[in-house]
Amino acid sequence: MEKEMTNRRESMSNSNKIKGISRRDFLRGTAAGALGVAAAGLLGGCASTPEKQECPPCDPVSASTNSWPAVETLEPNVPMEGVVAFVKEPIAEGEIVRTENVDVVVCGMGPAGFAASIASAEQGLKTVVLEKGQVGTYRSATIGGLTDRIHKKYGVQFDTQEWLDDAMVNSMFYGNQAIYQRWIDTQEEAINWFLDLFALPDDDFKLTFAAGDFPDFYDPYDKTSLSRSWNTSINIPMAPSEIVELLTNKVKEAGAEVLMETPACQLIKEDGKVVGVIAKTAEGYVKYLCAKGVVLATGGYEFNPTKLKECCRPRDLALNHWMNGTASNTGDGHEMGKAIGAIEDEYPHPLMLDPAQLMPYLRVNKLGKRFTPEYEPYNHLALAMQNQPGGINWYITDGDAANAINKMWTPSSSCYGPKEVWVGAATSENALKADTLQELAGLMGVPAEAFVETIEHWNAMCEAGEDSDFHMLPSMMHPIKTAPFYANLEGAAALCTAGGLQVTPNSEVLDTEFNVIEGLYAIGNVSGSMFHGTYPHNLNCISHSRCITFGYNVAKTLASK
Repeated sequence: MEKEMTNRRESMSNSNKIKGISRRDFLRGTAAGALGVAAAGLLGGCASTPEKQECPPCDPVSASTNSWPAVETLEPNVPMEGVVAFVKEPIAEGEIVRTENVDVVVCGMGPAGFAASIASAEQGLKTVVLEKGQVGTYRSATIGGLTDRIHKKYGVQFDTQEWLDDAMVNSMFYGNQAIYQRWIDTQEEAINWFLDLFALPDDDFKLTFAAGDFPDFYDPYDKTSLSRSWNTSINIPMAPSEIVELLTNKVKEAGAEVLMETPACQLIKEDGKVVGVIAKTAEGYVKYLCAKGVVLATGGYEFNPTKLKECCRPRDLALNHWMNGTASNTGDGHEMGKAIGAIEDEYPHPLMLDPAQLMPYLRVNKLGKRFTPEYEPYNHLALAMQNQPGGINWYITDGDAANAINKMWTPSSSCYGPKEVWVGAATSENALKADTLQELAGLMGVPAEAFVETIEHWNAMCEAGEDSDFHMLPSMMHPIKTAPFYANLEGAAALCTAGGLQVTPNSEVLDTEFNVIEGLYAIGNVSGSMFHGTYPHNLNCISHSRCITFGYNVAKTLASK
């Protein structure tokens, strides 16, 4: 992945945690570049020398998280605090230096804001974009769909009812089914429109699952141990930074006014209706009166530690590391909406989680016991890992790791980098290494008897060709019996928050009585009503796709008013 994703701040990681390469680091990275990163020791590992390493202690949480009931206290790993633009106290009329009359203001210029601003301007609406940062954002070079022309080109056909079933189960039925249905019904037009913006031949767009070592994989999903990972993601043949530059130019070409380093800070509500928004500019506060509406596309709140501790489970925040460098994401849109009566998703809000190690190596917890089928969508595996004592685990391999990964290699894993990277991560100098399982257990600080029993039982199941414990796919099972043996300390990694203001299928924001707040819309990660408990990685690229689809849709809604 490009610099936006790989330049992780050291201050984002707790000293007890380890660094890892996210799956997104390989969406655009070359094999050579990825191998270089692995050689630098950024993948997996937990110690540069095989000294005994105790599992991290469970330190007390801060007072702000004490209200959450928990079976153990875990130390939250939150990013540094960003600058919150939201202004709580009403801004007096005398502080306004200028008032502008427009049709639409789009607050934020990520994927959702790009779509809403381009489409609004194309609809002939006088559109202003308020972006808090110096540039817009687009985190990974992908987009998702079901019936878009790229999937049709490759003959991929989805059972949309089965997809919807998975969406609702993943949200524990907290998700608004009507919103998911609206996405199903409208994504084709929206995604095709978005693809047109790139002016590239359709042959240049490849399905993500077919971008690695399985170029002919056009099944609707990749079967995992207990579920399935949908083949909905499309690679965009550009770096994320190039996508941002292209889309920024498209916003301007469409006729919208783009204002960088100009955050929205307060909504204007009159007689129950949002009629405008106030922005912070270099010259002072500027009021924008909006004839059609205000669109919040301000992203999540990854750089608001107070809100993270308030809204998210402490166990979810006991992370290996964060993968988001967008320090302007401080929840401004969430707070602006709440200040005028909007309702958020109920807590806890989910995070977009990944395991630090993406390959399905055998996992054991600090008790030396296996706890999950390792080949599951990344959010499922990350949640299982976080639910272990201390919120950490170890992944285990041996001197035959190269053959093991051959059996693990699937369409949904091969697109995230060459095999050598993942073998190198598991067997690097940062890994704990021993000639016997007993010695390795000692280095790990786990009960040796339980650990050895776990590995021996695993080997017996491999020989039998059946995982009678957790139902790992038999074709992926490989014994751990060739010295030397390796262990890497692991935890979950987070990209972004995934809870927001509750909305209708038209992206209209709801108040505390579940009535529409006229004139206010929310799209992207500031919007809610879709996810609960977890972000569903198995619905591949639903995040970017909902941003584009509902950004496109909201422009049509505004134009019809």
